[in-house]
Amino acid sequence: MDAARVEELILEGKNSQEIRKKLKGRTQKSYEIKNKGKKVAQEVISTVKLPHPIYIDSASGGTMTDVDGNTYIDTTMGFGPIILGHNHEAIKDALNAQMEKGWLFGLPADQQFELGELLTEASPCAEEVIFANTGTEATMYAMRAARAFSGKSKIGVFDSAYHGGHDYALLFATYEEGTNSKPNGMYASAGISNVIKDETLMLLPYRNEAAYDMIRKNKDDLAAIILEGSQNSNPRLNNKDFLQGLRDVCTECDVLLILDEVVTGFRVDYGGIQGYYGIKADLATYGKILGGGFPIGAVAGREDIMAVFSGKGGERRIFHGGTFNGNPFSMVAGIAALSYLKEHKDTVYPSLMEKGNRLANEINDFCEKNDYPAQILNAGSKFHMKFQREPINSGFDIKNYYGGKHKQAENEFYLHLLGQDVIVPGVRLSFICDAHTDDDVSKIIDSMKYSFNAVREDGLF
Repeated sequence: MDAARVEELILEGKNSQEIRKKLKGRTQKSYEIKNKGKKVAQEVISTVKLPHPIYIDSASGGTMTDVDGNTYIDTTMGFGPIILGHNHEAIKDALNAQMEKGWLFGLPADQQFELGELLTEASPCAEEVIFANTGTEATMYAMRAARAFSGKSKIGVFDSAYHGGHDYALLFATYEEGTNSKPNGMYASAGISNVIKDETLMLLPYRNEAAYDMIRKNKDDLAAIILEGSQNSNPRLNNKDFLQGLRDVCTECDVLLILDEVVTGFRVDYGGIQGYYGIKADLATYGKILGGGFPIGAVAGREDIMAVFSGKGGERRIFHGGTFNGNPFSMVAGIAALSYLKEHKDTVYPSLMEKGNRLANEINDFCEKNDYPAQILNAGSKFHMKFQREPINSGFDIKNYYGGKHKQAENEFYLHLLGQDVIVPGVRLSFICDAHTDDDVSKIIDSMKYSFNAVREDGLF
């Protein structure tokens, strides 16, 4: 269907026009804010952009309320950190208590050691820990540490991966036909020197055993490989064999294995993806849930590698630091979140897994039976809908990250979903939290089914 015909269907579609009228009518304050803030750069970032502008005033449990007083079931969950639910009492109490003592010291406080101990207990590879402010910083420092420790210059990264916003994290595959086993790279951003791509990074194929031989052939140059145990763009929990193969070949070739647990840490299991699969990395990076909803990053790993941070590594010592590293609010919020998860892990994680799997299974069954070109990929409570029916193994199988030939239908789907009071973020990566009830999950499922049908009635599927 050509673009002109799609536009006609939207303009003529009864459901398309009704949902626009409904949303505009109930979000007047949001429209005022949007018009007032047109020059704010955040408005054009895809992770934030929604199919209709709304601005959030408050959040509680599994819901958010906009400035116009409309309440939605939230699947953004702060882009992953909010696993217990918004405004959780345990975290709020810890923050209120800290507020009386002060919120930024610069110098160390005992909370850093307490959160560090919780992380080393939970993370299979963590013998020592350093804190940063974001997951981006964590992966950047982990790569730097691997280079310093090994004396080698290159880091292996995988197609479709996301490791933050620094220059070494934004090499993506071109997805040219015939390059599945040896992907070609391109930057996801302007302003990055080709020297980084050509001399410091190597692009490896995800979920493809050709990666093993590439590591072997380049072992003298590879300091480490880094990957998400469950990619944000391709969430799944059937990667154990592939990860174990990487673990084995890295050990064989004296190449460090870095697992990016910024999203999977404390999400799929209290021990993260390492605990879920029983696979131990050399270094792991953390963020998101670790900070209880406050900014945080961390690198954890073997004592001999972590020595490059402390100076025990001698001439191999690396720089790391930041004004807000280990700040009291992030520490006490993280302690409260992890302490709660540790105490309730036998109930929280099975419940999250069940809710996430029920959502994915019911929607996938609905789409298959009704011939809708969509499917949900999920790793327990982390899920991502793709608008295609073709099977997906890796990024090479994803027709387009934001819709492809179904782009307009996808946009209309999320517009209707918002009208049904369910928020899915612009990046489409979504989460279930502990505060989401079974009824909330049922509401999400029913709203997705309604939205698919509404789009089809207007002729877009």
